[in-house]
Amino acid sequence: MPIKIVITGASGFIGRALLRQLPQDEFVVTGFTRRQLPGLVTVAHYTNIPIQNDAILVHLAQGCVASASLEYEEIELCRALLSRPWKHVIYASSAVVYGDTKDYPRWPEEPVSAMNDYARLKLTCEDIVTKGGGTCLRFANLYGPGKGAETVISDILRQIPGDGPLKLRDVSPVRDFLWVDDAARCIAAACRKMPGGILNAGTGNGIAVGDVARLALRLAGEGSRPVIGMIDQYRASHIALDITKTLSALNWSPEVDISSGLSSLLRMKKEQ
Repeated sequence: MPIKIVITGASGFIGRALLRQLPQDEFVVTGFTRRQLPGLVTVAHYTNIPIQNDAILVHLAQGCVASASLEYEEIELCRALLSRPWKHVIYASSAVVYGDTKDYPRWPEEPVSAMNDYARLKLTCEDIVTKGGGTCLRFANLYGPGKGAETVISDILRQIPGDGPLKLRDVSPVRDFLWVDDAARCIAAACRKMPGGILNAGTGNGIAVGDVARLALRLAGEGSRPVIGMIDQYRASHIALDITKTLSALNWSPEVDISSGLSSLLRMKKEQ
C-alpha cells in the first residue's frame, strides 16, 4: 500500500526537490503551501491542514527567523502540528545547531547549544519532534537548481564566465555542501524507515569556500583566474557533518559530489 505523505512548505527549495524524488507508485503525496501554485494545496496557515492520522508529515515550512515574534510563531506551529496523530513526523533541521568552532565532522550525539536565534529555534523544534517519536534531519549547506541568489555558490556562479579575479566576501569558511536532490532522497528514505531521533544529512566532507570557487573556475575552463577574499576572517569557521549513523539508519548515501554538482549548475547556466 502506498505511503501517504503530507508536506508543509512544498513550494520551497527542498519541497520542490522532494516532490520530484517521491515515486508515485510508492507514495501518495499532498503538498501544502501558502502560495498559489499549480499542483499544490494552498492554505492560509499550516494548522488548517486536514488531519490524516495514517500519513507521514514532512515539515519543511520554516525559513530563517528574523525576529523573536516569528520564532515564537514557528515554535507554536511545530507544537500544533505535532499534537496531531501522524503516523510519523520528519522535521528539516540544520547543521547550524552545531556552531562553527569545531574543525571535525560533527555527530548527532554530541552536546550542542544555540549560538543564535535560528539555532535556538531549530533545537527547540527538534526537542518537540523527538519527544513525539519523530525524526529530525540536520541538513548541511544545500545547493542545486532553484536555490536562492543569496548563497555563496550563487555568488560564485554569478561571476562565471568572467575576467579577472573572482571575488568573495570570505574564502576561508569550510562547509559541507549537499546537492538538493540528495537531500530529498534522504527525506524519502526517512519516510520509508521512520527511524526517529536525530540524523545528519550531508556528505561527510567539508570544503573551503575558496576551494569551491577554484573548482568551479577549473570546471568552467577559467582556472587561471584568481579567487580573492574581501575580508580577513578573524577566526576559523568550520561546519561538516559525520553521516555514519545516517548511512546505517536510512540505507542512504549522497550520490552527487561537489564537482558533479557544480558541473551541472554550470551546464544549466550555459543552456539558459
